[in-house]
Amino acid sequence: MKVFSFYRLFLLFLLGLASARAGAEGGRVGDPTDWLIRTIQSSQIMTYSGIYTFSHDGKTETSRVMHMSDAEGQHGKLESLDGPPREIIRENDHIACYLPENHLVKLDRVEGRHFFPALLSGSPSQFREFYALTFVGVDRVAGRECRLIRLDPKDGYRYGYRFCADNQTGLLLKASMEDGSRGVLQQFAFTEFAADSALDIGKLKPSWSGAGWTWDRSGLAQDQELIWGISNPPSGFHKVMELHRGAEGRSAPFIQMMFSDGLASVSVFIEPARMNSTATSESRRGALSFYSTRVGDQQVTAIGEVPPATVAQFVKSASMVKK
Repeated sequence: MKVFSFYRLFLLFLLGLASARAGAEGGRVGDPTDWLIRTIQSSQIMTYSGIYTFSHDGKTETSRVMHMSDAEGQHGKLESLDGPPREIIRENDHIACYLPENHLVKLDRVEGRHFFPALLSGSPSQFREFYALTFVGVDRVAGRECRLIRLDPKDGYRYGYRFCADNQTGLLLKASMEDGSRGVLQQFAFTEFAADSALDIGKLKPSWSGAGWTWDRSGLAQDQELIWGISNPPSGFHKVMELHRGAEGRSAPFIQMMFSDGLASVSVFIEPARMNSTATSESRRGALSFYSTRVGDQQVTAIGEVPPATVAQFVKSASMVKK
């Protein structure tokens, strides 16, 4: 399904990275909220490098990640170590995804996305309204001790999470998404990790020059003439992004909105409906849920790593309003 593969490209390729030096110890050891605050701060100011695995749908993928900051801002690099070669280069709020097999560079924005190890945003104190936060022990990941924090959802609109935060820096070393009887849906885990303040910025440059390649800038375009609204989003979800995009193989641009509760996120896509398209379709694959139906002359689709009821409510609440 094209929408599935398009969204999966964001999930696997557009890595939101963070930077600079490790933060202070801070926070009360016995308070999970304070540790989540520390985790967010560390992901925003820490310089690090490492190799991690991403396990999902019976598959495991391996990537190398590096990140740092300097007077010019944040810089990061994600390199796939298996499968087709690909790299993500971050410069502040912009991302360039290099796809050498197609000689293609896709440009996009960082805003509104949560990617390992920077999975959380917003105020952790607000998480308590939608998740029960508890410490569940300690563990070792990539040779480093870490503290286990469990986030259990208080409603049916989100999955549960288990984080392991590095004792020294607070950065997430391991993170899993869980769903009751279905168990672990997906997991990120460092196999090698270094808090490296001496990281050479030259290592964060792309492996290819991009000369003679196609540069796709559609992810940077925005259009404010019309706004689609979601009148009744699931509790806790707020819109963090809305823009118009063009995409290869599509006859017209489409609108993308992204919603988040600070951890879970949902993307809503609106595009002209195909002729005689009235059917509603829905599916679930691992952690990813999909729901799509026609609203007026538009096809509205919601995709996210959330339970099916969540994406369905977004679509059923969609309507277009004049700005």
